[in-house]
Amino acid sequence: MTPTIVASVNVMLDKWSLFEGTEIDMFDEFKVLTSDLISRSAFGSNYLEGEKLFRMLSKMVSFFSKNEFKITTPGFGKLVKTHDDIEGDKLQQGIRASIVEIIKREENVKTEELDSYGSDFLGNLLKAYHTKDETKKISRDVLIDECKTLFTGGYETTTNLLSWTILLLATQHRLARQGKERGSRIIFPANPR
Repeated sequence: MTPTIVASVNVMLDKWSLFEGTEIDMFDEFKVLTSDLISRSAFGSNYLEGEKLFRMLSKMVSFFSKNEFKITTPGFGKLVKTHDDIEGDKLQQGIRASIVEIIKREENVKTEELDSYGSDFLGNLLKAYHTKDETKKISRDVLIDECKTLFTGGYETTTNLLSWTILLLATQHRLARQGKERGSRIIFPANPR
């Protein structure tokens, strides 16, 4: 997994080198990095393949936030669908279809042997989904829900963590210097930079 992280960060840093001397919106850059990391390490794809899914998930999160405190009449939603209900249903169907597409692609690449699914997050979920042991088997809905949870939870929290860390390091020069020294000792123990 470490080579995957290093590759994603190197792509981001190469992109940043093109913007030398200009301001960069770190939060947006970390969104792309986090999406790429989750896509590569957990699902064996890259950001471009998962971009549509991440956009839909972000829209769904903002959609739920917008409608969280709306007052509705109980039972009325079953009779008449509002614009928000219809839009939310379309988003959920689109998210589910995108995740099912990723799962099918992964299943088509692998053979039916349980060991062939790999050791990434999706591979482990597929092993649990295809296992013969009924006590360890998970349903297709659980498989899809676990993927949604990782995409949304991992994406939002990691993006925010990276952004706040950069802000802290930018304002606390002593901490930045200490972190750089410790990182250099760990990464380059024989040849510190």
